[in-house]
This record gives sequence, structure tokens and C-alpha cells, in this order.
Amino acid sequence: MSSKRRFGVSIPSDIADALDKLAELTGSDRSSIVAEALRTYLHDHLHYMIPHKCTGFIIVVKKEKNVSPSIVIDKFKDIIQSYNHTHYEGKCIEIFFVSGYSGRIAELDRKLRSMGCSVRYIPLQSINKIEEITKE
Repeated sequence: MSSKRRFGVSIPSDIADALDKLAELTGSDRSSIVAEALRTYLHDHLHYMIPHKCTGFIIVVKKEKNVSPSIVIDKFKDIIQSYNHTHYEGKCIEIFFVSGYSGRIAELDRKLRSMGCSVRYIPLQSINKIEEITKE
């Protein structure tokens, strides 16, 4: 197990309340929950920072009233291997299966966010480079 370092963060009250409730419901402590959330966030986003061939899923949610995320498919057909489009409770949901250079996947992510989409990238392979990045 790696050593621990203590530091303070400020978060909105509603998030702190939800964190307390989750800790209570799971019988865990806040530090463990926050550490796991950060571990997942770092893992998912390292794929954008470290140049490599990358494969995973991009889940996109957008209100139906606005432009559909589907308009990016032609521009990014070099990395979008397949996609699924559906509507649920007034939202447009897209699931892209992507494979290609990490920088290109990051470009797709930025484009979708610039359109007001909620975006989550889930890589299929693990990259264990946190230690290398923190040493630089």
C-alpha cells in the first residue's frame, strides 16, 4: 500500500452532504470514497495526457432540444468504430465505441463538451502511469 498524504479541499455543501450519506450507507469513510473517485478520474483522464493507442467507450448525454451529438460522427469517423443513439426522458444519449490515438479521442471529448454535452470516457485498457506523471 502506498503512503498517504493529507490535504484539504473545499467542495459544495450538497456534495459534502451526499458524500457523508454515501459513507454512512456503505459503511465506508469519506477519505476512501474520495480516494477511489480520484483514482477513477485520474485513470480515465490519463488516456488523454499520455500519447498511445487507446480503445474505450464515450457516453454522451444531451438535452434533446439542442443539437444532437451525432453530428460529430463524420468528422471523427477515423476513431468512432460504432455508436448507439437513443432517447430517454427528454435526453439524447449516444454511446460511441472509439479506438485510435489518445489525442484524437481527447479532441472528440472536447468537441462534445463544447456542444454542451455531458461526456464520460471509459477506457478498456488500464494505464498505470500515475507515478510517472507525478515524478515529472
